[in-house]
Amino acid sequence: MTEHFTWGIVLKKELVGECDLMYSIFTWDIGKIKARATSARKILSRLAGHLEPGTFATIRIVRKNESGQFRMAEALCEHKTKSMQVINIFTLANDLIPLEQPDIKMFSFLKTLIIRGVDSKASSYATLLKLVGFDPLTAKCGICASKAIAYFSPQDIIFLCVSCQAKRNLR
Repeated sequence: MTEHFTWGIVLKKELVGECDLMYSIFTWDIGKIKARATSARKILSRLAGHLEPGTFATIRIVRKNESGQFRMAEALCEHKTKSMQVINIFTLANDLIPLEQPDIKMFSFLKTLIIRGVDSKASSYATLLKLVGFDPLTAKCGICASKAIAYFSPQDIIFLCVSCQAKRNLR
């Protein structure tokens, strides 16, 4: 059994069963992990208030073996954002970041979003996309090859221009 004591940024939480929660957490030393918190929805749970999306926390996680799932043991919230723009950026980050690939630049960017907030929505999304390898400055529309991109489709992993975005009815 391996125990990790690290900093983490909560990207997403999902309900699992009746009382358990599954968290997507980006840690500075392991990368993105999925950690299960048993009985986290119970009233007396010590984890509930410390692990909401948009939270920077000190966490202790336990892993039974190298291929096993992480279990949440303890968490202590250090900073929390209530900005929906930041939480929306974290939702996209959760979809794009692969599991267990540490990235100090990504961790610093996400932590800065929690502490300082979003300066410019467009530049925050552009920085996120650049950090995961999709630089909007050099991108072209995936359908018509126009350089005037307006949208990134995470499902298809392509950039789209305004006219192609309208044809696909994307927002």
